[in-house]
Amino acid sequence: MVSLNRQWGATPQLRAPNPYRSPEIDRRAGESRARIRVLIVEDEYFVATAAEAALVDAGYHVVDMAATADEAVALAERLRPDIVLMDIRLRAERDGIDAASAIRERFGIPTLFATAHGDSNTRRLGEAARPIGWLFKPYTPTQVVAAVQIAVRRMRG
Repeated sequence: MVSLNRQWGATPQLRAPNPYRSPEIDRRAGESRARIRVLIVEDEYFVATAAEAALVDAGYHVVDMAATADEAVALAERLRPDIVLMDIRLRAERDGIDAASAIRERFGIPTLFATAHGDSNTRRLGEAARPIGWLFKPYTPTQVVAAVQIAVRRMRG
Protein backbone atom coordinates (compact mmCIF):
# COMPACT_ATOMS: atom_id res chain seq x y z
CA MET A 1 0.00 0.00 0.00
CA VAL A 2 1.34 3.38 -0.94
CA SER A 3 0.06 6.21 1.21
CA LEU A 4 0.14 9.58 -0.49
CA ASN A 5 -0.57 12.96 0.99
CA ARG A 6 0.66 16.16 -0.48
CA GLN A 7 -0.87 18.34 2.26
CA TRP A 8 1.38 16.98 5.00
CA GLY A 9 4.41 16.57 2.77
CA ALA A 10 4.69 12.95 3.82
CA THR A 11 6.80 10.64 1.77
CA PRO A 12 5.08 7.57 0.35
CA GLN A 13 5.24 4.62 2.69
CA LEU A 14 5.07 1.00 1.71
CA ARG A 15 3.01 -1.08 4.12
CA ALA A 16 4.16 -4.63 4.67
CA PRO A 17 1.56 -7.38 5.01
CA ASN A 18 0.51 -8.17 8.56
CA PRO A 19 2.63 -11.22 9.57
CA TYR A 20 0.05 -12.27 12.18
CA ARG A 21 -2.77 -12.82 9.71
CA SER A 22 -3.03 -16.03 7.77
CA PRO A 23 -3.04 -15.83 3.97
CA GLU A 24 -6.49 -17.43 3.99
CA ILE A 25 -7.93 -14.64 6.15
CA ASP A 26 -6.33 -12.04 3.89
CA ARG A 27 -7.66 -13.81 0.78
CA ARG A 28 -11.24 -13.92 2.12
CA ALA A 29 -11.10 -10.31 3.34
CA GLY A 30 -9.66 -9.25 0.02
CA GLU A 31 -12.44 -10.95 -1.92
CA SER A 32 -15.16 -9.13 -0.02
CA ARG A 33 -13.51 -5.73 0.44
CA ALA A 34 -10.85 -5.23 -2.25
CA ARG A 35 -13.29 -3.51 -4.56
CA ILE A 36 -14.29 -0.99 -1.86
CA ARG A 37 -12.27 2.17 -2.41
CA VAL A 38 -12.06 4.58 0.52
CA LEU A 39 -10.96 8.22 0.56
CA ILE A 40 -9.90 9.43 4.03
CA VAL A 41 -10.37 13.13 4.84
CA GLU A 42 -8.69 14.02 8.13
CA ASP A 43 -6.49 16.96 9.07
CA GLU A 44 -4.75 15.14 11.92
CA TYR A 45 -1.94 13.18 10.27
CA PHE A 46 -1.65 10.41 12.87
CA VAL A 47 -5.42 9.87 13.00
CA ALA A 48 -5.50 9.63 9.19
CA THR A 49 -2.64 7.15 8.98
CA ALA A 50 -4.08 5.03 11.80
CA ALA A 51 -7.43 4.85 9.98
CA GLU A 52 -5.60 4.02 6.76
CA ALA A 53 -3.64 1.21 8.44
CA ALA A 54 -6.78 -0.29 9.99
CA LEU A 55 -8.71 -0.22 6.72
CA VAL A 56 -5.85 -1.61 4.65
CA ASP A 57 -5.28 -4.39 7.19
CA ALA A 58 -9.00 -5.22 6.90
CA GLY A 59 -8.73 -5.52 3.11
CA TYR A 60 -10.07 -2.16 1.95
CA HIS A 61 -8.32 -0.06 -0.69
CA VAL A 62 -7.50 3.45 0.57
CA VAL A 63 -7.21 5.51 -2.60
CA ASP A 64 -5.70 8.58 -0.91
CA MET A 65 -5.92 10.93 2.07
CA ALA A 66 -6.88 14.60 2.12
CA ALA A 67 -6.51 17.21 4.84
CA THR A 68 -8.84 19.92 3.48
CA ALA A 69 -12.34 20.07 2.05
CA ASP A 70 -11.10 21.42 -1.28
CA GLU A 71 -8.54 18.65 -1.62
CA ALA A 72 -11.23 16.08 -0.73
CA VAL A 73 -13.58 17.27 -3.46
CA ALA A 74 -10.76 17.31 -6.03
CA LEU A 75 -9.63 13.80 -5.08
CA ALA A 76 -13.20 12.49 -5.10
CA GLU A 77 -13.65 13.86 -8.60
CA ARG A 78 -10.41 12.36 -9.86
CA LEU A 79 -10.35 9.03 -7.99
CA ARG A 80 -14.08 8.26 -7.60
CA PRO A 81 -13.91 6.30 -4.33
CA ASP A 82 -16.87 4.21 -3.22
CA ILE A 83 -17.05 5.93 0.16
CA VAL A 84 -15.44 8.85 1.97
CA LEU A 85 -14.41 8.70 5.62
CA MET A 86 -14.77 12.40 6.47
CA ASP A 87 -13.74 14.40 9.51
CA ILE A 88 -16.23 17.21 10.08
CA ARG A 89 -13.91 19.79 11.61
CA LEU A 90 -11.08 20.60 9.23
CA ARG A 91 -8.47 23.32 9.65
CA ALA A 92 -9.41 25.21 6.52
CA GLU A 93 -12.19 27.62 5.60
CA ARG A 94 -14.55 24.86 4.48
CA ASP A 95 -15.52 22.01 6.78
CA GLY A 96 -16.23 18.36 6.16
CA ILE A 97 -19.97 18.94 5.95
CA ASP A 98 -19.45 21.28 2.98
CA ALA A 99 -17.12 18.78 1.33
CA ALA A 100 -19.47 15.84 1.94
CA SER A 101 -22.41 17.77 0.47
CA ALA A 102 -20.43 18.71 -2.63
CA ILE A 103 -19.11 15.17 -3.09
CA ARG A 104 -22.59 13.63 -2.78
CA GLU A 105 -24.24 16.23 -5.04
CA ARG A 106 -21.57 16.22 -7.76
CA PHE A 107 -20.47 12.58 -7.78
CA GLY A 108 -23.05 10.60 -5.80
CA ILE A 109 -20.41 9.32 -3.37
CA PRO A 110 -21.63 8.70 0.20
CA THR A 111 -19.81 9.92 3.29
CA LEU A 112 -19.21 8.32 6.66
CA PHE A 113 -18.64 11.17 9.11
CA ALA A 114 -15.93 10.81 11.75
CA THR A 115 -16.08 13.45 14.44
CA ALA A 116 -15.25 14.29 18.01
CA HIS A 117 -18.25 16.63 18.00
CA GLY A 118 -21.34 14.50 18.53
CA ASP A 119 -23.53 17.29 19.91
CA SER A 120 -27.03 17.71 18.53
CA ASN A 121 -26.19 20.90 16.61
CA THR A 122 -23.29 19.23 14.75
CA ARG A 123 -25.48 16.21 14.01
CA ARG A 124 -28.27 18.44 12.74
CA LEU A 125 -25.89 20.34 10.46
CA GLY A 126 -24.24 17.12 9.30
CA GLU A 127 -27.54 15.46 8.39
CA ALA A 128 -27.94 18.03 5.59
CA ALA A 129 -25.09 16.21 3.80
CA ARG A 130 -27.04 12.90 4.07
CA PRO A 131 -24.18 10.86 5.58
CA ILE A 132 -24.30 7.10 5.38
CA GLY A 133 -23.22 6.91 9.03
CA TRP A 134 -21.40 8.44 11.97
CA LEU A 135 -18.21 7.40 13.74
CA PHE A 136 -17.35 9.19 16.96
CA LYS A 137 -13.80 9.99 18.05
CA PRO A 138 -11.76 8.78 19.64
CA TYR A 139 -12.21 5.51 17.83
CA THR A 140 -10.20 2.30 17.75
CA PRO A 141 -8.98 0.56 14.60
CA THR A 142 -11.70 -2.06 15.13
CA GLN A 143 -14.38 0.64 15.35
CA VAL A 144 -13.31 2.37 12.13
CA VAL A 145 -13.36 -0.94 10.25
CA ALA A 146 -16.76 -1.86 11.72
CA ALA A 147 -18.20 1.56 10.82
CA VAL A 148 -17.01 1.23 7.21
CA GLN A 149 -18.40 -2.33 7.03
CA ILE A 150 -21.81 -1.11 8.23
CA ALA A 151 -21.73 1.85 5.82
CA VAL A 152 -20.89 -0.45 2.90
CA ARG A 153 -23.80 -2.75 3.81
CA ARG A 154 -26.11 0.28 3.84
CA MET A 155 -24.78 1.37 0.44
CA ARG A 156 -25.51 -2.04 -1.02
CA GLY A 157 -29.01 -1.89 0.39
